[in-house]
Amino acid sequence: MGEPDERAPRDGPEAILAVHERYLREVVEGFGLCPFARRCREQGRIQRPLFDLRRLPEGEPSAGACAQEVVEITREHPEVEVILLTFVLPEGHAWRSPNAPGGFEEFVRGLRAAYEALDLGPRYYMVPFHPAFRRAEGSRPLTQDSLVPLIRRTPDPVIQCIRAELLDDYRRQAQAVAEERFRAQVAKLDPEIQVLLAHAIQADPELSSDIARNNFETIGAGEGREDFERRIAEILAARERLTTGEA
Repeated sequence: MGEPDERAPRDGPEAILAVHERYLREVVEGFGLCPFARRCREQGRIQRPLFDLRRLPEGEPSAGACAQEVVEITREHPEVEVILLTFVLPEGHAWRSPNAPGGFEEFVRGLRAAYEALDLGPRYYMVPFHPAFRRAEGSRPLTQDSLVPLIRRTPDPVIQCIRAELLDDYRRQAQAVAEERFRAQVAKLDPEIQVLLAHAIQADPELSSDIARNNFETIGAGEGREDFERRIAEILAARERLTTGEA
C-alpha cells in the first residue's frame, strides 16, 4: 500500500501534468506573470485536458475536435475560466520540426475558427505556448515584445483558452487604474495645462500592455532574468528526462 506503481510509464499523464503544474507554480505564479493565474488555480477554475498524440491516429486531434472539447469542458464545468489544451507529441511529429512553433500557431488559428463556427459557448481568447519558442530579433536587445515568446516556453505545446469576460474584466480594471494614474499626473501640472488635457484623458486600452510592462520589469534583465531562465531550463530538462528515461 502506498508504493508507486512500477508499471506506470515515466512519461505517463500524471508525471507530465506534474511538470506542467511546476511550470504554472514556479514560473507563471512565481514571477507574477499573469494577474489571475493563482486565483484561478486555487478556486479550481482551470481545466487541463491532455491529448497524447502518441496514442492517437495521425492527424488527430483536429482543430474541430479540440473546439468540441472546449465546448464539452465548458458544459461540464460552467465555472471554468482557463482551459489549457496540452499536447504530448510522438517523435517525428510536425510540431517538433524546426518550424514547429509556426505550425502550431497555424493550428491555433484553425481552432479559433472552428470554435467560433460552433457558436455553442462563451468566447475564449486562445494563445499558443510551445517549448521551442524563441526570440525573433536574434541578438537585438530584449524588449517587452520579444520577451513574450520566452515566457511562453511550456514543457509541451499548450493552447491557453481564457474566458473572454474574465480578460475583459481585468482589462476594464487596468483602464481604470491607468486613467486614475494619468489624472494624478495631470493634477501636478499648471492649471492652464490641466484645462487643455481635461477632455483628452485616454486610459491604456490594452491589459496586455500593462502585463508585458510588469513582466519586463520583473524578468527582463539582471537577477530576475537569470532566475527566470534557470527555472525554465530546469523545468524543460525535467520534461525531457521523462521522455528519455534518464534519472
